[in-house]
Amino acid sequence: MNDAGSTNITQTVLPTLIYIQTHLDGDLSLEAVARRAMASPFHFHRLFQTAVGETLKKYTQRLRLERAAFELKIREAPILDVALSAGYRSHETFSRAFRRHFGLTPRSYRQAVGRLLQADLHDVQMGQRMTLNRLTNEYQISAVRVQKLAALPVAFIRSLGPYETVDTTIFDELLAWVKRRGVFTGDNLLLGIGHDDPSITPAEKLRFDACIQLPGPLAADDKVGFQESPAGWFATVTYVGPYGPVMAEAYGAIFQQVLQLRNYRLVGLPAVEIYRTTRIAADADLNETDIYLPVEKIGATVS
Repeated sequence: MNDAGSTNITQTVLPTLIYIQTHLDGDLSLEAVARRAMASPFHFHRLFQTAVGETLKKYTQRLRLERAAFELKIREAPILDVALSAGYRSHETFSRAFRRHFGLTPRSYRQAVGRLLQADLHDVQMGQRMTLNRLTNEYQISAVRVQKLAALPVAFIRSLGPYETVDTTIFDELLAWVKRRGVFTGDNLLLGIGHDDPSITPAEKLRFDACIQLPGPLAADDKVGFQESPAGWFATVTYVGPYGPVMAEAYGAIFQQVLQLRNYRLVGLPAVEIYRTTRIAADADLNETDIYLPVEKIGATVS
Protein backbone atom coordinates (compact mmCIF):
# COMPACT_ATOMS: atom_id res chain seq x y z
CA MET A 1 0.00 0.00 0.00
CA ASN A 2 1.54 3.34 -1.06
CA ASP A 3 1.62 6.41 1.17
CA ALA A 4 -1.30 8.09 -0.60
CA GLY A 5 -3.42 4.97 -0.27
CA SER A 6 -2.47 4.60 3.39
CA THR A 7 -3.42 8.23 4.05
CA ASN A 8 -6.82 7.79 2.38
CA ILE A 9 -7.54 4.73 4.52
CA THR A 10 -6.41 6.44 7.71
CA GLN A 11 -8.43 9.58 7.09
CA THR A 12 -11.54 8.05 5.53
CA VAL A 13 -12.01 4.30 5.91
CA LEU A 14 -10.64 3.54 9.35
CA PRO A 15 -12.68 6.15 11.27
CA THR A 16 -15.69 4.83 9.36
CA LEU A 17 -15.00 1.25 10.48
CA ILE A 18 -14.80 2.40 14.08
CA TYR A 19 -18.06 4.34 13.67
CA ILE A 20 -19.86 1.38 12.06
CA GLN A 21 -18.93 -0.97 14.88
CA THR A 22 -20.44 1.33 17.49
CA HIS A 23 -23.56 2.29 15.48
CA LEU A 24 -24.81 -1.00 14.08
CA ASP A 25 -28.39 -0.07 14.99
CA GLY A 26 -28.21 3.24 13.11
CA ASP A 27 -28.41 4.43 9.51
CA LEU A 28 -25.44 2.83 7.74
CA SER A 29 -26.61 3.36 4.17
CA LEU A 30 -23.95 4.27 1.61
CA GLU A 31 -25.29 7.80 1.38
CA ALA A 32 -25.28 8.35 5.15
CA VAL A 33 -21.85 6.84 5.75
CA ALA A 34 -20.27 8.58 2.77
CA ARG A 35 -21.71 11.88 3.97
CA ARG A 36 -20.18 11.32 7.38
CA ALA A 37 -16.84 10.57 5.71
CA MET A 38 -17.21 13.75 3.63
CA ALA A 39 -16.89 11.81 0.39
CA SER A 40 -19.15 11.17 -2.56
CA PRO A 41 -21.03 7.85 -2.43
CA PHE A 42 -19.30 6.72 -5.63
CA HIS A 43 -15.80 7.51 -4.39
CA PHE A 44 -16.43 6.13 -0.91
CA HIS A 45 -17.88 2.87 -2.28
CA ARG A 46 -14.73 2.24 -4.31
CA LEU A 47 -12.36 3.23 -1.49
CA PHE A 48 -14.19 1.13 1.10
CA GLN A 49 -14.34 -2.00 -1.04
CA THR A 50 -10.65 -1.67 -1.94
CA ALA A 51 -9.62 -1.29 1.69
CA VAL A 52 -11.96 -3.80 3.30
CA GLY A 53 -12.60 -6.37 0.57
CA GLU A 54 -16.39 -6.12 0.94
CA THR A 55 -18.95 -3.57 -0.07
CA LEU A 56 -20.29 -1.36 2.70
CA LYS A 57 -23.70 -3.07 2.46
CA LYS A 58 -22.29 -6.59 2.77
CA TYR A 59 -19.92 -5.53 5.55
CA THR A 60 -22.64 -3.90 7.68
CA GLN A 61 -25.10 -6.76 7.07
CA ARG A 62 -22.50 -9.28 8.17
CA LEU A 63 -21.53 -7.35 11.29
CA ARG A 64 -25.17 -6.92 12.28
CA LEU A 65 -25.87 -10.63 11.94
CA GLU A 66 -22.66 -11.58 13.75
CA ARG A 67 -23.54 -9.23 16.60
CA ALA A 68 -27.00 -10.78 16.72
CA ALA A 69 -25.40 -14.24 16.96
CA PHE A 70 -23.20 -12.97 19.78
CA GLU A 71 -26.23 -11.58 21.64
CA LEU A 72 -28.20 -14.79 21.16
CA LYS A 73 -25.34 -16.52 22.87
CA ILE A 74 -25.05 -14.34 25.98
CA ARG A 75 -28.29 -12.36 26.42
CA GLU A 76 -31.45 -13.45 28.14
CA ALA A 77 -33.70 -11.62 25.69
CA PRO A 78 -36.49 -12.54 23.26
CA ILE A 79 -35.32 -13.13 19.70
CA LEU A 80 -37.42 -10.18 18.53
CA ASP A 81 -35.44 -7.87 20.84
CA VAL A 82 -32.21 -9.19 19.35
CA ALA A 83 -33.62 -8.67 15.84
CA LEU A 84 -34.59 -5.07 16.60
CA SER A 85 -31.19 -4.28 18.11
CA ALA A 86 -29.61 -5.66 14.92
CA GLY A 87 -31.61 -3.25 12.79
CA TYR A 88 -34.34 -5.62 11.59
CA ARG A 89 -37.98 -4.57 11.81
CA SER A 90 -39.53 -8.00 12.17
CA HIS A 91 -38.78 -11.45 13.55
CA GLU A 92 -39.46 -13.02 10.13
CA THR A 93 -37.07 -10.79 8.16
CA PHE A 94 -34.36 -11.30 10.75
CA SER A 95 -34.84 -15.08 10.83
CA ARG A 96 -34.58 -15.36 7.03
CA ALA A 97 -31.39 -13.27 6.91
CA PHE A 98 -29.90 -15.12 9.88
CA ARG A 99 -30.61 -18.51 8.35
CA ARG A 100 -29.08 -17.49 5.02
CA HIS A 101 -25.92 -16.40 6.79
CA PHE A 102 -25.51 -19.10 9.46
CA GLY A 103 -27.53 -22.02 8.08
CA LEU A 104 -29.64 -22.13 11.26
CA THR A 105 -32.63 -20.24 12.57
CA PRO A 106 -31.89 -17.89 15.48
CA ARG A 107 -33.72 -20.23 17.85
CA SER A 108 -31.74 -23.29 16.67
CA TYR A 109 -28.51 -21.31 16.89
CA ARG A 110 -29.24 -20.27 20.47
CA GLN A 111 -30.14 -23.81 21.47
CA ALA A 112 -27.04 -25.27 19.84
CA VAL A 113 -24.77 -22.43 21.04
CA GLY A 114 -23.50 -22.35 17.48
CA ARG A 115 -20.10 -21.30 16.37
CA LEU A 116 -19.58 -17.60 16.89
CA LEU A 117 -18.43 -15.84 13.75
CA GLN A 118 -16.29 -12.84 14.53
CA ALA A 119 -16.61 -9.35 13.13
CA ASP A 120 -13.09 -9.74 11.72
CA LEU A 121 -12.50 -9.77 8.00
CA HIS A 122 -12.01 -13.11 6.27
CA ASP A 123 -8.58 -14.73 6.45
CA VAL A 124 -7.72 -13.63 2.92
CA GLN A 125 -8.13 -10.02 4.08
CA MET A 126 -6.26 -10.29 7.38
CA GLY A 127 -3.15 -8.62 5.97
CA GLN A 128 -5.24 -5.57 5.15
CA ARG A 129 -7.00 -5.72 8.51
CA MET A 130 -3.80 -5.74 10.51
CA THR A 131 -2.55 -2.80 8.46
CA LEU A 132 -5.71 -0.90 9.35
CA ASN A 133 -5.30 -1.84 13.02
CA ARG A 134 -1.94 -0.13 13.22
CA LEU A 135 -3.04 3.06 11.52
CA THR A 136 -5.14 4.47 14.36
CA ASN A 137 -4.90 5.40 18.00
CA GLU A 138 -8.55 6.46 18.30
CA TYR A 139 -11.51 4.89 20.04
CA GLN A 140 -15.29 5.18 20.04
CA ILE A 141 -17.96 4.01 22.43
CA SER A 142 -21.56 3.25 21.61
CA ALA A 143 -24.63 4.57 23.35
CA VAL A 144 -25.51 2.79 26.58
CA ARG A 145 -28.07 -0.02 26.58
CA VAL A 146 -29.40 -1.88 29.61
CA GLN A 147 -29.38 -5.65 29.14
CA LYS A 148 -29.73 -8.79 31.21
CA LEU A 149 -26.60 -10.92 31.12
CA ALA A 150 -26.64 -14.66 31.74
CA ALA A 151 -24.09 -16.30 34.05
CA LEU A 152 -21.34 -18.07 32.15
CA PRO A 153 -19.09 -20.83 33.56
CA VAL A 154 -15.50 -19.74 33.05
CA ALA A 155 -11.96 -20.82 33.79
CA PHE A 156 -9.80 -17.92 34.91
CA ILE A 157 -6.32 -16.77 35.82
CA ARG A 158 -6.07 -13.82 38.20
CA SER A 159 -3.72 -10.93 37.52
CA LEU A 160 -2.69 -8.39 40.15
CA GLY A 161 -1.57 -4.95 39.05
CA PRO A 162 -2.63 -2.05 36.82
CA TYR A 163 -5.42 -3.00 34.42
CA GLU A 164 -3.70 -1.37 31.45
CA THR A 165 -0.60 -3.54 31.86
CA VAL A 166 -2.30 -6.94 32.17
CA ASP A 167 -0.20 -9.53 30.35
CA THR A 168 -2.46 -10.64 27.50
CA THR A 169 -0.52 -13.88 27.06
CA ILE A 170 -2.63 -15.10 30.01
CA PHE A 171 -5.39 -15.65 27.47
CA ASP A 172 -3.05 -17.83 25.41
CA GLU A 173 -2.44 -19.90 28.55
CA LEU A 174 -6.19 -20.29 29.03
CA LEU A 175 -6.69 -21.36 25.41
CA ALA A 176 -3.96 -23.96 25.81
CA TRP A 177 -5.54 -25.11 29.08
CA VAL A 178 -9.02 -25.69 27.62
CA LYS A 179 -7.46 -27.56 24.71
CA ARG A 180 -5.60 -29.86 27.12
CA ARG A 181 -8.83 -30.42 29.04
CA GLY A 182 -10.70 -31.27 25.84
CA VAL A 183 -13.27 -28.46 26.23
CA PHE A 184 -12.10 -26.20 23.41
CA THR A 185 -15.01 -25.64 21.02
CA GLY A 186 -13.56 -23.07 18.66
CA ASP A 187 -15.93 -20.39 19.95
CA ASN A 188 -15.17 -20.21 23.69
CA LEU A 189 -15.82 -16.59 24.69
CA LEU A 190 -12.95 -14.63 26.19
CA LEU A 191 -13.86 -12.36 29.10
CA GLY A 192 -12.20 -10.03 31.54
CA ILE A 193 -13.54 -9.24 35.01
CA GLY A 194 -12.23 -6.18 36.83
CA HIS A 195 -13.03 -6.32 40.53
CA ASP A 196 -11.59 -3.05 41.82
CA ASP A 197 -11.80 0.71 41.25
CA PRO A 198 -8.40 2.10 40.17
CA SER A 199 -9.22 5.40 41.89
CA ILE A 200 -9.57 3.60 45.24
CA THR A 201 -7.49 0.41 45.23
CA PRO A 202 -3.68 0.71 44.97
CA ALA A 203 -2.53 -0.08 41.44
CA GLU A 204 -0.45 -3.07 42.51
CA LYS A 205 -3.49 -4.65 44.20
CA LEU A 206 -6.03 -4.33 41.37
CA ARG A 207 -7.62 -7.71 40.65
CA PHE A 208 -8.33 -8.71 37.06
CA ASP A 209 -9.58 -12.16 36.06
CA ALA A 210 -8.74 -13.25 32.52
CA CYS A 211 -11.46 -15.77 31.67
CA ILE A 212 -12.47 -18.26 29.02
CA GLN A 213 -15.96 -19.71 28.73
CA LEU A 214 -16.47 -23.38 29.54
CA PRO A 215 -19.33 -25.71 28.55
CA GLY A 216 -19.92 -26.41 32.26
CA PRO A 217 -18.23 -26.59 35.68
CA LEU A 218 -14.69 -27.91 35.65
CA ALA A 219 -12.25 -28.67 38.44
CA ALA A 220 -9.62 -26.00 39.06
CA ASP A 221 -5.90 -26.60 39.32
CA ASP A 222 -2.94 -24.75 40.85
CA LYS A 223 -3.09 -21.75 38.52
CA VAL A 224 -6.44 -21.89 36.72
CA GLY A 225 -9.59 -21.39 38.77
CA PHE A 226 -13.30 -21.84 38.08
CA GLN A 227 -16.15 -19.38 38.62
CA GLU A 228 -19.34 -18.13 37.02
CA SER A 229 -19.35 -14.67 35.51
CA PRO A 230 -21.74 -12.18 37.16
CA ALA A 231 -25.35 -12.33 36.01
CA GLY A 232 -28.12 -9.75 36.12
CA TRP A 233 -28.83 -6.33 34.66
CA PHE A 234 -25.96 -4.34 33.21
CA ALA A 235 -25.37 -1.08 31.42
CA THR A 236 -23.70 -2.18 28.21
CA VAL A 237 -21.35 -0.19 26.01
CA THR A 238 -19.45 -1.35 22.94
CA TYR A 239 -15.88 -0.05 22.93
CA VAL A 240 -13.88 -0.02 19.69
CA GLY A 241 -10.20 0.83 19.95
CA PRO A 242 -6.86 -0.27 21.38
CA TYR A 243 -6.31 -1.88 24.75
CA GLY A 244 -4.04 -0.33 27.35
CA PRO A 245 -4.03 3.37 28.37
CA VAL A 246 -6.51 4.41 25.65
CA MET A 247 -9.07 1.93 26.93
CA ALA A 248 -8.46 3.11 30.50
CA GLU A 249 -9.21 6.66 29.35
CA ALA A 250 -12.41 5.48 27.66
CA TYR A 251 -13.68 4.03 30.94
CA GLY A 252 -14.02 7.56 32.31
CA ALA A 253 -16.34 8.49 29.46
CA ILE A 254 -18.26 5.21 29.85
CA PHE A 255 -18.89 5.79 33.56
CA GLN A 256 -20.17 9.29 32.78
CA GLN A 257 -22.66 7.85 30.28
CA VAL A 258 -23.85 5.23 32.73
CA LEU A 259 -24.26 7.76 35.54
CA GLN A 260 -26.59 9.77 33.30
CA LEU A 261 -28.98 6.87 32.69
CA ARG A 262 -32.55 7.67 33.59
CA ASN A 263 -34.31 5.21 35.92
CA TYR A 264 -31.14 3.20 36.62
CA ARG A 265 -28.24 3.60 38.98
CA LEU A 266 -24.78 2.11 38.92
CA VAL A 267 -24.39 -0.43 41.71
CA GLY A 268 -20.63 -0.82 41.59
CA LEU A 269 -18.36 -3.53 40.34
CA PRO A 270 -17.22 -5.84 38.89
CA ALA A 271 -16.87 -4.57 35.35
CA VAL A 272 -17.19 -7.37 32.82
CA GLU A 273 -15.52 -7.22 29.42
CA ILE A 274 -16.47 -9.67 26.67
CA TYR A 275 -14.04 -9.63 23.79
CA ARG A 276 -15.28 -10.04 20.23
CA THR A 277 -12.34 -12.14 19.21
CA THR A 278 -10.92 -15.62 19.61
CA ARG A 279 -7.47 -14.31 20.51
CA ILE A 280 -6.43 -11.17 22.38
CA ALA A 281 -4.00 -9.08 20.34
CA ALA A 282 -2.60 -6.27 22.46
CA ASP A 283 -1.08 -4.46 19.46
CA ALA A 284 -4.32 -4.40 17.45
CA ASP A 285 -6.17 -1.10 17.51
CA LEU A 286 -9.55 -2.05 16.06
CA ASN A 287 -10.55 -4.37 18.87
CA GLU A 288 -14.23 -4.61 19.73
CA THR A 289 -15.18 -5.15 23.36
CA ASP A 290 -18.55 -5.16 25.07
CA ILE A 291 -18.26 -3.62 28.55
CA TYR A 292 -20.88 -4.42 31.20
CA LEU A 293 -21.38 -2.43 34.40
CA PRO A 294 -23.97 -3.65 36.95
CA VAL A 295 -27.03 -1.44 37.44
CA GLU A 296 -30.36 -1.55 39.24
CA LYS A 297 -33.67 0.14 38.49
CA ILE A 298 -34.45 3.12 40.69
CA GLY A 299 -37.53 2.66 42.86
CA ALA A 300 -38.30 -0.88 41.70
CA THR A 301 -36.83 -4.33 41.55
CA VAL A 302 -35.42 -5.30 38.14
CA SER A 303 -36.60 -8.79 37.35
